Amino acid sequence: MAAVSLLSTLATRLLRPAQSCRLHHRPFHLSAVRNEAVVISGRKLAEQIKQEVRQEVEEWVASGHKRPHLSVVLVGENPASHSYVLNKTRAAADVGDATVTISHRYTPKEQLKKHMALADIVVSAAGIPNLITADMIKEGAAVIDVGINRIQDPITAKPKLVGDVDFEGVRKKAGYITPVPGGVGPMTVAMLMKNTIIAAKKVLRLEEREVLKSKELGVASN
Repeated sequence: MAAVSLLSTLATRLLRPAQSCRLHHRPFHLSAVRNEAVVISGRKLAEQIKQEVRQEVEEWVASGHKRPHLSVVLVGENPASHSYVLNKTRAAADVGDATVTISHRYTPKEQLKKHMALADIVVSAAGIPNLITADMIKEGAAVIDVGINRIQDPITAKPKLVGDVDFEGVRKKAGYITPVPGGVGPMTVAMLMKNTIIAAKKVLRLEEREVLKSKELGVASN
C-alpha cells in the first residue's frame, strides 16, 4: 500500500512542469545526458500534502462538521508496525484531519467496541475473521477491511477467503464497506495501473517540452 501511495504521489505531484518541482534544489526534469538519479524527497511531498489536508480540515470543522476520527487495528506487537502507526498519529495531530485510536488483536473486546463506536473510519488488518461486528461500529461509518483470512466454508467445506469484518452484518449499518475478496486488493492493482499510464503521459509531455526548449535555444543561438 505504501508503494502504491508513493506511485500515486509521483504521478500527480512529481511529474509536473520543471519549475514547480524542486528536489534537493534541483528541478525535476528529463534530459538527454544525466549522470545520476534525481532524489525524490518523500518528506517534502508529505509536508505539502499535510498542508493541503490541514486546510481542508479547518474548512470542514468551520462548516460545522465533527472532527474526523480514525481507528487503527494492529496485529501483534511488531515494533515496526507500532512505529508506522505512531507516525500516523503524529501526522493526524499535526494536521488537525483525525483523532487516531490504535487497537490490536489482543485489545479487550469491550475496549475495542468503545474505540469503534467513535470511529468515522475503521481500518482493520488484524487477521481475525469476524473481529469487527455490526454492534461495534457507528451508524454510517466507513469500514476498510484489509484482513485476509483463509477459513473453511461451513456449507461447502471448501477453503475460502474472508476479512476481519463480519461483512453481512456490518454492511447493514456502515455507510461504506469493502468486501474480502474484491475490495482493497483489486483497487491496489487497478490504481497502480492507472498511475502508471498517468505517469507515462506526463513524462512524455516533459520530454516534448525538453525537445521544444532545445529547438528554441538552437534557433536563438543562430
